[in-house]
Amino acid sequence: MFKIKKIFLLAITIIVLLVACSNKKDAVNQLPNKIPVTIQILDKSGKYSKFLVHISAKGYQTKEIAYVPKDKTMIVNKKFFTLNLYVGIKYTFQVSPTKYDTIDEYLKAKKASGGTNKGENLPISKIQFTPSLKNDKLTISIE
Repeated sequence: MFKIKKIFLLAITIIVLLVACSNKKDAVNQLPNKIPVTIQILDKSGKYSKFLVHISAKGYQTKEIAYVPKDKTMIVNKKFFTLNLYVGIKYTFQVSPTKYDTIDEYLKAKKASGGTNKGENLPISKIQFTPSLKNDKLTISIE
C-alpha cells in the first residue's frame, strides 16, 4: 500500500515538473510563419465585379505539432486583396463570380434554395498555391 502511494506521488511530481518546464511559446514557434500574400483576380472579360472565393488547406503533422485543415469562404469586390497565409502550406483557391454582396447574403440564399445557388458553387478558376518568402503574390485568372 505504501509503495503504491510512493509511485503515485512520484508520477504526480514528474507530471508537475514537466508542466512547469514546458513553455507555451514552444508549440507556437513550431508553426510556420504567416506572411501577407497579395491576391489578384484577373477578369479577362471585365464583366464581373464580385467574386466568391473559397480557400482550403490540408492539415499536416510533424513530431511536435499538428496544423488542422482550414476552410474559408468569402466574397470579395476588389481585384486585389491581401491575406495572411502560412509559409509552406499548400492552399487551394476556387473562385467564381457572384451576384451577392456579403457572405451572409450568399449563405442565406444557399439555405433558402436547399444548398444550390445556380452555379455559384462551381469554380470558374481553381488553383493551388504554396506561399513562401519569394512567392507572396498570386494571380487567379477568370476566363
